[in-house]
Amino acid sequence: MDMVASVFGGLPYFNPMMMINTSGTCATTRLIQCRDFGISMNDISRKFEKSPDDVPDLSRDDFLARKKVINQVNQWCDVMAGKKQMIYRNEWTHILYQYEIVKTAAKRERDWGHLIFTDMTLTRFMLIMVFPATCNCGNFSHHDYDTMTKYHANRFMSLLTYLHHNESPPSWVRATYTTPNQAYKLDPTFLDSHEPPSPTSTVSHSKFPPIFHVTPEVFVPSLLPSELGKIDNLLVHKKRTTPAEVRARVLGSKDYRPDVSQTWKQKNPRQCALYQAVKDKDMMQCSKCKLVHYCGRECQRLAWPTHKRIFKQAPPPVTKELPKVSKISGKSKLNAID
Repeated sequence: MDMVASVFGGLPYFNPMMMINTSGTCATTRLIQCRDFGISMNDISRKFEKSPDDVPDLSRDDFLARKKVINQVNQWCDVMAGKKQMIYRNEWTHILYQYEIVKTAAKRERDWGHLIFTDMTLTRFMLIMVFPATCNCGNFSHHDYDTMTKYHANRFMSLLTYLHHNESPPSWVRATYTTPNQAYKLDPTFLDSHEPPSPTSTVSHSKFPPIFHVTPEVFVPSLLPSELGKIDNLLVHKKRTTPAEVRARVLGSKDYRPDVSQTWKQKNPRQCALYQAVKDKDMMQCSKCKLVHYCGRECQRLAWPTHKRIFKQAPPPVTKELPKVSKISGKSKLNAID
């Protein structure tokens, strides 16, 4: 994408947000483009109308699992068409199939979120994680799946709060996960009810995973300073700055990272922005935008003439501390069906 954008980089009116990539994994970019170009333009469902062999960025199993989930959501929309509205026009649009909060943020496997759907007002969201079958080896457990799903729901709400604080702020993020254990079927309650589950309700007998309902009033701030800096470097193209009090509301720490098995802590391979080569070794990061990687100094030197026309660097943020409030715990305050 960086290479394609460089072709137009010299145009005075160009910025990289003008190019919609259905295979893009940057959640910040996708949300900005949903506002700029409309939700329908960012519908990526057509990607899953292809053959799995034509989608090289997903394994065949991952592709088919996601497609099963997408088909269930589409079927719900078809059944609810013309009925009493639960969301605007009872329509969900699929905007992300695998994402990181902002480019280069997903350093380990646990950092990837999966399917994101939005309603047509861009205020209500569904997050559905697709995991392997659980086993007794300790690598694939419901504990890890619960923890990562809550983690990503809170991070996505943090991102929405940061981006949409001044216009149509988010109402909620509803999250769950699915596995082959239930043939990737979703709990009907997840789609049929959009109300927060009662904290006192218990359905331990359910064969489905828990449902988490995160709102702007109750979420765990979980964006790191480095991630906010990268987000700001994208927002600078829109000539937007975020107030210090909003930044303080979403700023978290590394302590909130989920404690999961080593399988989910494996480092992700990186891609060189110049040659598109994917390597497991650590790569150099652009010190300006911090949004791209290079194999080494020579790649960075060769890419710089075009890269400097595409990306900008935001000014340092103005920090402001909020008054101390009671701590929101992801363990105790999140509404969930266990």
